[in-house]
Amino acid sequence: MNKRGFTIIEVLVTLVILSLIAVVSSNILQSSLISEKESSQRLNSIKELNMASSTLRRDIRQIANVPMKDFYGHMLNATFISELNSENVMFTTKVKSYSNEVSPFKRVQYLIEDNKLIRKQYFSSNPYSFNDFTKFIMINNVNDFKISFLDKNKWHQSWPINLSTSKKIPTLIKLEFILDNKSYIWIINPNIKYAI
Repeated sequence: MNKRGFTIIEVLVTLVILSLIAVVSSNILQSSLISEKESSQRLNSIKELNMASSTLRRDIRQIANVPMKDFYGHMLNATFISELNSENVMFTTKVKSYSNEVSPFKRVQYLIEDNKLIRKQYFSSNPYSFNDFTKFIMINNVNDFKISFLDKNKWHQSWPINLSTSKKIPTLIKLEFILDNKSYIWIINPNIKYAI
């Protein structure tokens, strides 16, 4: 009787080949999962950046050049405020409202907190409480954030510059920051040609 079967060497060679195929397959799968995760993170970062850019540009292009009050009801000598080296800008803008009974003009503030670009929207153009706002994180992990304002062909680090600019909106607004080791510069034209 002639029994045909596999020798131990054939079985071992088969196991080695199957093991190699399994290792190569798992490495390919692992690298493709890592690549997919990195691509997804980059895509989310780009979406976050585009959303922040669109929202900020919309807010600045719909600025209402109107006097502002502080949280105690006192008039501020400005229609657009950013103090020197404050990483903060505050102004009144037109925000679409779901009700015609509510004014569309709201105070908006952009600022840096814990390396995050934050947008605060108050419930009115001249709020009486500094706690009456909604807060949204626009961009995470922002570094070296700087705001500049153009007036008469010269960039300034704060606004208003003097009494004559206290009733004006800057000609251009420039934001510079670093995100994921890349430098970004956004220059926004408010499109406002008048002063009150």
